[in-house]
Amino acid sequence: MNALLAIAYALVPGFPAGSVVANIVATITGSASGNTTPQSQTVAPGTASVTFAGVAADTYTYSVGAVDANNNTLGTAVTGSFTITAPSTISLNLPASVTVTQG
Repeated sequence: MNALLAIAYALVPGFPAGSVVANIVATITGSASGNTTPQSQTVAPGTASVTFAGVAADTYTYSVGAVDANNNTLGTAVTGSFTITAPSTISLNLPASVTVTQG
């Protein structure tokens, strides 16, 4: 399964002159035993979405925030949680017919 985090941006006042967003850091962390190592991706400012591929069925927390060139956090990260559920059924490609010829 994949988890796609869609990111919306807003202007936030109050930062010192010269402050610049260098990167956006998105992190997800699973809650199940064996799935608690955080997975992070760093993307350019303005990136509309971040996809985490091969995410196991679990409940996750996320954090998406901005950092400057020195990796200092700018503002408060957006946080929350989501759940990836395992599908109840899947499709398999099985033999459907056979043709026999004399050779």
